[in-house]
Amino acid sequence: MARRSPLAVAVAAFFAVAAAVAGDSSMKCTMPLKECLDRMSESLKTTGWVGIEFDNTCVVNGGYRVEKVIDGSPAQHSGLQPGDVLYALNGVPIAQENKEALAKARKEWKPGQSVTYTIRREGVDREIKLTLAPMPADVMARWIGEHMKMHAAAERAAAAK
Repeated sequence: MARRSPLAVAVAAFFAVAAAVAGDSSMKCTMPLKECLDRMSESLKTTGWVGIEFDNTCVVNGGYRVEKVIDGSPAQHSGLQPGDVLYALNGVPIAQENKEALAKARKEWKPGQSVTYTIRREGVDREIKLTLAPMPADVMARWIGEHMKMHAAAERAAAAK
């Protein structure tokens, strides 16, 4: 099943959000449940938010295709649209070999900070600049809930052994 990540995400992104915050299905959280919940809550309260969803398992011509732009989000205000393909973040190509650099940059995102995506739309490359917003409570709750499901599944699997 494809894993959609709100980004910012995101991220994620923005790959740090997908992996460390929103819960990449290929990674297992090693923290105890309460510690994980507390850390995620504190981290997400100060994390900058973009407001897009993309399939982080589907690379389209070397980038990630935006599947959804959240109404009222920085992404919507900047003009990002579903179907846009994200190729670079602040000049760093979105590619496996840059995963660590992108994760580091994403981890430092704060509300009010500006970021620039290089996108391709209808065959034309362009830059989209946006200002990150505070993460809405409903998005934060959804991300935490999805991650907590991973903890529950891991606990069920361990108990079944």
